[in-house]
Amino acid sequence: MRRGIHSYFLSQTIKQRFRLWIGTIIIALEFCIIVPFYFTEKHDRLNEAESQLKQIIALQSLYIERWSEEKLDTIKRFAKSDPAKLLQISELYKDIADYSRVHSEFDGIFFVDKEGYYRSEADSNAAIFVGDRSYFTEALQKKEHISDVLFSNLSGKQMITFSAPVLGDEGDFQGVVVGSVSLDMLDKLMEQLSFGKTGEVFVVDKTGKVITSSRSLSRPQADVMMTTKIIQRAYENIDSNDSYIGFHGDKVYGQYQWSTGENWIVVGEIAKKEIFQKLNRLIVTIIIISLIALLLSFIATVSITSRIERPIRYLLRGTKIIQSGNYDYQIDVDKIKLAPVELKQLCSTFNMMSSKLKTNIALLEHSALVDQLTQIHNRRFMMLEGSEQLQTCIVAGQPCSLMMLDIDHFKRINDTYGHLVGDRVLHHVAFLFKEEADLDTIVARYGGEEFIILALHKNAEETASLANKLRKRLMEEPYKDERVKVPLTVSIGVAEYSASPEYGTTVLEDMVSRADHALYRAKSGGRNRVELD
Repeated sequence: MRRGIHSYFLSQTIKQRFRLWIGTIIIALEFCIIVPFYFTEKHDRLNEAESQLKQIIALQSLYIERWSEEKLDTIKRFAKSDPAKLLQISELYKDIADYSRVHSEFDGIFFVDKEGYYRSEADSNAAIFVGDRSYFTEALQKKEHISDVLFSNLSGKQMITFSAPVLGDEGDFQGVVVGSVSLDMLDKLMEQLSFGKTGEVFVVDKTGKVITSSRSLSRPQADVMMTTKIIQRAYENIDSNDSYIGFHGDKVYGQYQWSTGENWIVVGEIAKKEIFQKLNRLIVTIIIISLIALLLSFIATVSITSRIERPIRYLLRGTKIIQSGNYDYQIDVDKIKLAPVELKQLCSTFNMMSSKLKTNIALLEHSALVDQLTQIHNRRFMMLEGSEQLQTCIVAGQPCSLMMLDIDHFKRINDTYGHLVGDRVLHHVAFLFKEEADLDTIVARYGGEEFIILALHKNAEETASLANKLRKRLMEEPYKDERVKVPLTVSIGVAEYSASPEYGTTVLEDMVSRADHALYRAKSGGRNRVELD
């Protein structure tokens, strides 16, 4: 499959590639913009929502705490009043009635004696035992108390009680003053605390029962337990920003805060869709704009590529013609008048290049086989042409020999006179070698200060004689110019053709290796000498 996709892309025209790359660039650019933007904005919106939830919960917790403290303070005032301490119950109820005419938050305020019985003002003989209530047991321990949700024995309604013990002058327990607030009253208070379209605040007791919320809850719903993850986080005191399924079954983000005394948990939730609604709309808008830009880019690409294709087709045709060997082919410039300036220049350059191509090819072929410094054949020529002539000579049964020549102490020449003089020395040596060569001798520079001479139709002794002649002439004709004179000697190794090659894969490689070994012996033996293999 991978190879098929690769082949598909290789077979595309410039128009197809142009469209593909334009589309890819636009999509990649939009991707690079949208993705970082989306995650950055998402992170910012989450932080903003988290901060908003924390502020709202803190404010609403404070509001509820103060409201609770205010109600408890009212009950404490009644509990510490003289009628209560002196057990003047009728006077106490009179004070309560005066208070209730002005303040309507309490459903009722009543007195419970130290035996745990509540007697109404209207009928003091009708006693109701409430000694098992939490507010009474707390009062026995001389503690003030705010209860969880209770059911009234009289009305059957759900309520929250605020209580304070009545203590005599000696600190002895006389009873408890209790004020009850129905959840309907608390609901009205909470309805003022909603935020956003879906933001909601819940007050939950420590068992997880929903006491009230900032949005309308029917009374049957108010008696349910909140079992969402936010409650588990509150129990385990975990601070997390992850979303979860909220009280109403929607994905939400939430925060919580325990009340003072940890009787209640204030929970704030807001729907995930509300937090990201504007962001999602913005992303959709950006995507639509990107698609429009992509469409416009394809239209522009069609227009541009249509003007590019025509001259390119002429260029492609011209290259095929030149490939076939017609190096003088020219593109008719009148046929590309509407092409972009750059392509006109390209076609003009093509015509100029084609006119010079034939000459340049010839020069390149020459340069590939001639050493540029010494202007004699190079190693490549020797391995190609020399091998062919050597094989011809061997087939004809003629002897053949090869010389490897190395200028002695050439590094010293470079170090003493400089590399420029060293280059001139190489040119001088090559010139002398070439002068001594005949039609059956091929002279080439092997590399560095090494030269190689293939002597066709000569055996080892004849080649050694030629080698000594070259060595002596080099001694007699040192390199000199108007400033320096450089004495020269050369070490030479000679090897004759062997029908049983020992080295390399060809006869020439075997002769080169054996001549090189002989050259090594010549240099080791004191230089300026000829050694035969």
